[in-house]
Amino acid sequence: MARPTRGAAGPPRRAGRGPDAALALGLTLALLAGPGQAQTRTAQRTLGGAPPGATLESVLAVARQLSPELAARALDTAAARARVTVAGSLPDPTIRAMSDEMPRTSGPRQNMMIYSFEQDIPLWGRRDLRRQVARAEVGQMAAQAQAAEAELVERVKVAFARYYTSHEAVRRTADLHRAIHGVAQVARERYARGRGEQQEVFRAEVETTRVATEIARLEAALRSAQGQLNALLVRPADAPLARPERLRPLPDTRALDIARLAERARGGNPMLAADAAAITGAETNRRLTDRNWYPDVTLGAAAVDRGSYGPTGFQAWIAMKVPLQWGLREAQAREAVAQAGAARARLEAREQQLRGDLAETVAGFGGSRRTADLIRRQLLPQAEALVRSGAAGYGFGRVDLATVLRAQHDLADFRLQLLAAEFDGQRQLAAIERLVGGDL
Repeated sequence: MARPTRGAAGPPRRAGRGPDAALALGLTLALLAGPGQAQTRTAQRTLGGAPPGATLESVLAVARQLSPELAARALDTAAARARVTVAGSLPDPTIRAMSDEMPRTSGPRQNMMIYSFEQDIPLWGRRDLRRQVARAEVGQMAAQAQAAEAELVERVKVAFARYYTSHEAVRRTADLHRAIHGVAQVARERYARGRGEQQEVFRAEVETTRVATEIARLEAALRSAQGQLNALLVRPADAPLARPERLRPLPDTRALDIARLAERARGGNPMLAADAAAITGAETNRRLTDRNWYPDVTLGAAAVDRGSYGPTGFQAWIAMKVPLQWGLREAQAREAVAQAGAARARLEAREQQLRGDLAETVAGFGGSRRTADLIRRQLLPQAEALVRSGAAGYGFGRVDLATVLRAQHDLADFRLQLLAAEFDGQRQLAAIERLVGGDL
């Protein structure tokens, strides 16, 4: 049966609108198939024994439980607490057993045994000051452990956001592949009915293959994101993860006031707490160094055993070190003063750095939030309207293939740009929460 010639094509007859309308409707539905049309929008919730990954809470629980860094920090803190008892304890006493001769001016030599006991006694409140220094170290180690946990939480939040957006990018590009495959099918049907050109069929098939290569690239990025998340969960890189369900909702930009966040960070940032504990320890150590000018004492007692040559005798004494090494103690005092000043300077520098980091991150978060809102509220509806219009027009032969493909690519690009903006917002939110010391 001969195909219709191209020159005979005129205004569509009423009887011919049925197949064209069906093609236009099918193409429109295919092009507008958004995320989740071919698959369920949310993954099945994991039950007991299921792999983590569905929600941020599931991966955070595993990361906190299995992190070797947090385990090491907890042990360091426990060791620092034990040093408090060590610092407040007396030194071990000294016990001596000594053989000597009894003092005689003539006659045979006669032996006697002397058994002594000595104990160093720190005075001038040194034991209390040492305990205070050790407690300050406990506070510093505990704050550093909290900082390590905050950094781990930030990394897990960012890794989960990357895993989610990578997963969604694969899904949405797969939607684009199905849509362009639908375009190619329409192009083949139009060509078979003599309403299109063979070049359009080839171009649609080339676009289908090109999108398939993009899917392969995005799937590699998804595997990389899965490996990064599994590494934070102390799991093999290829361990299975549950399908991600959702991202955390972002707070409104008006709630992120710099002054309020900086005030919260001063009370909640663990590194500031560690610096404050270091200042307390350095100041206490300076006071302890000042006490080095005052000597400790050593108390001793001994029993003299003369055997059958005489009665048992006793000795008692008190001793102290004379602080004659003035240069040594002056150097120790200068060292302690310098350490205290350095600790205060580090705290001021960290506060300044924290304010700058907060300002930069909050500004970036606001930009990401506004970008995502513009894409979601304006660009996506406009692009979807353009796709609908182009799909209907191409089905009736009023729009060329290049316009349809460009509209569909623009819609897919806007969806990927929305994912990128959402990921930036999640990353910046995690950084803000690390700086202020807790979730917003």
